[in-house]
Amino acid sequence: MSETLRSAGHHHRRFLPFAAGCAIILAGIIALLPPPVFAGEWRVTPIRLFFDRGVRTGILNVQNDGDTPMTFGVKAMQWTQDAEGKDQYSETDDLIFFPKILTIPPREDRVIRIGSKHPGGPRELTYRLFIEEEPPPRKEAKNEGATVSVKVRFAVPLFISPTKADPAGKLASVELRRGTLSATLQNTGNVNFRLASLEIHGKNAEGGETFKKSVEGWYLLNGVTRTFRAEIPVEACLQSEAVEVEGATDREITLKGRLTVDKSQCKP
Repeated sequence: MSETLRSAGHHHRRFLPFAAGCAIILAGIIALLPPPVFAGEWRVTPIRLFFDRGVRTGILNVQNDGDTPMTFGVKAMQWTQDAEGKDQYSETDDLIFFPKILTIPPREDRVIRIGSKHPGGPRELTYRLFIEEEPPPRKEAKNEGATVSVKVRFAVPLFISPTKADPAGKLASVELRRGTLSATLQNTGNVNFRLASLEIHGKNAEGGETFKKSVEGWYLLNGVTRTFRAEIPVEACLQSEAVEVEGATDREITLKGRLTVDKSQCKP
């Protein structure tokens, strides 16, 4: 569930020699490949855009930190989440942006300008702007060996604020079934919130901690319900009388729940 390169200043890297005749497309966090040659890197700032009330335009800066020119394609998509909280993307003409293709010389940067056709309404609107690196053409060379072409894509979240923001959410339920703890979160407000993590603590009869788990969080867009799950060690579960769950978000929303352990549900 990792956000595509979550923190500012993250670099995007293109790696070469590795495996014969392959083309690998990476969307999201770059996979940890072990190739020996580092060909170039780039970055995007900011990593999120917010169009508050009255704001209809913004800019992104794309920096080429490498030693060769780099070309990028740009595409806008509407961002929603399904009944299970999974990200969904669809074509949209709600945003105006240019350029749609840009080539950046080494050690230089270029700006992408974005505008919205919508001023905002009762609920937050959410989009992602995909910036995708186009790998340069490679010439065949004798005895060059195997190569891999890596195509990197960065998806910038864009939020258009509602007329009046009302952030709200709750931990709707906590259940233990066959060794798996399920915590269902609901975004009951009209704007997104981002769950940093879900902290799970087992407690014995004296209040001592029997186990601790941390589940990585993600965005919950407005109106979305999502269930997060964690496997609980059998022995620790059997020693526990209760499980406490708490979610930390980027807004002032309290997400807390407590479950009395049914030990018949500790084993898978």
